[in-house]
Amino acid sequence: MLSLAPVALVLAPVALVVVPPLADDMDPRRIVRFASRQRLVLTPSNAGRVLTYLRVTRRWRALGLTFGALAVLAFEPFITVSPFYPVLGWFAGAVVAEVRLARARPAGRADLGLRPAPRRSAWLWRASAVVAGALALAGAVRALSSGAAAAAVPASSAARAAAAAAVPVLLRGLRTRPLPAGPADEVAAEVAARSRSAQVLLAGGAVAALWCAVQAVLPPEPPRVLAPLIALVSWVVPLVALAVGTGSWAPAPRTGPERWWAAPVTAVATFAAAVALGTAFVVSAAVPPGKTAERTVRDEATTSSRPVAEASLPRCGTRQTVRGCAVWELIPVAGPGDWSHPLPLPQAAAFAGRYGALPRPAPFALSGDGFHAVYLDARTRRMVHHDLRTGARRDLTGPLADTDLPVPALSPDGRYAALAATGPGRGSVRLVDTGGGRSVEVPGLGRVLGVGPRGFAAVTVPDGEAGGKEAELAVVGLDGAVRSRVPYDPASVVRLFPDGRRLLVLTAGGEAVTVDSATGRTLRRVRLRIELDRYADAPEFLGWDDGGRALLRLDPDEPADGETHLVDPVTGKTAEAQDAGPAEEALASATGKVKP
Repeated sequence: MLSLAPVALVLAPVALVVVPPLADDMDPRRIVRFASRQRLVLTPSNAGRVLTYLRVTRRWRALGLTFGALAVLAFEPFITVSPFYPVLGWFAGAVVAEVRLARARPAGRADLGLRPAPRRSAWLWRASAVVAGALALAGAVRALSSGAAAAAVPASSAARAAAAAAVPVLLRGLRTRPLPAGPADEVAAEVAARSRSAQVLLAGGAVAALWCAVQAVLPPEPPRVLAPLIALVSWVVPLVALAVGTGSWAPAPRTGPERWWAAPVTAVATFAAAVALGTAFVVSAAVPPGKTAERTVRDEATTSSRPVAEASLPRCGTRQTVRGCAVWELIPVAGPGDWSHPLPLPQAAAFAGRYGALPRPAPFALSGDGFHAVYLDARTRRMVHHDLRTGARRDLTGPLADTDLPVPALSPDGRYAALAATGPGRGSVRLVDTGGGRSVEVPGLGRVLGVGPRGFAAVTVPDGEAGGKEAELAVVGLDGAVRSRVPYDPASVVRLFPDGRRLLVLTAGGEAVTVDSATGRTLRRVRLRIELDRYADAPEFLGWDDGGRALLRLDPDEPADGETHLVDPVTGKTAEAQDAGPAEEALASATGKVKP
């Protein structure tokens, strides 16, 4: 997908040169509008102070808005209109402007006895800060509970906390810094400027805090049930903040002196409310240990009386339009002389997220009998088990973020599903009973090598993340207990036999080794009865047929021999397969029922 990041880099220095002079070119009507909004009487002596204030704030807010727009070009996909970065940049510019103005004001501390902003602005900010803090806490807990290290929690959380802390700190400075000595009209202009700054910080801070929190917590393709919340945060709160922040207001005297303990107590109360609300979010979304989400529906439209041979995500359109046209297709096993028509599965998410330079296919798995599928639901963003014979669907997880998507694997009969959590700092597999919903999580495991009626086999660390540790192949029972551990050679291809008692090891040299999964003892070693290219990699495992033969994609020395073969691991005999296996030109694919 076309990236405009180079264009943004070129325009950034141009903006630094062009924007400030344009912002400093002040229309006199803007000064009159400021005075009317703040109920200030303009005089020849205080007009200069108002002009200086407007120039400083307008210059930095315009720079922030411009760089926010450039961030859209740099970080968002082509032809995307997103107000997130421009609004966030505008607020960052407002904060910088207030810091610059504070440095020019007299030092010291004094109680001015004024309330610079209306109470509704303060309550809007506090409510937004509580909700944003709760969402940030829930997101951090979810990231840590998914197996990520504390250092892996996004640094944007610290940035959001710093932005949230800047608002009360600057507000306190506006209320307590001494007013400059001078005529009454100039002092009135300074009070009016501080009042306008307070309203901008409260209204802009409320929108920025909520948008940042929601942007970090929501999945890239949020479920429709969250549409009211998204509309509230995206449209209602900004419109309310705009109405509150641009309303006419004259600073009013406080009813009593400001207490030294008022600000700390307010901060502690806001923090406690955010923690309490965030805890409620976490508890309400938590699934009890050993249980999965109890939500079962029936999809009568997507059923198949014949087993599914493969699932494929065909290529279509262009990089800009592929997300709108790509749909998972199920291809049933064709009968004698019959043509198998693909069965579309639009409820399965095609891609992990809505954006990205290169679309990443969403996870998908088929069982060996061809009657069960596990995929990411496009609407709810949950991993779902789908019985293709009856149409029954059961949720295996709660709503997932793009970074939390597991890699699924199914047992041959579809009874058990293994969900492997992947990513930096992670390594765990959740084994789910698709019939009853019971589950067990096993930490310290990465890629799953097969699921059977007695458990599953997996590598102890994710691929490419060994970190100097020796990877092992672990066999785990249905209760989550590790039955055996044997050394693992990444150069070989290892798969669990359908009965779960043995492991098949395929080497690049063309050997098929059968290993006892309980003891790690080699039971049989045979050479494949086909000449392979001497420079070929290890065979690609595709699936098992009902006779215990493995469907492999090989690189034969003779191209006329074809690529897909059924291999007998007992004798090493090979036969060219009728089933060509998943199409290599597809964006993604999964193997189901292997035709004997």
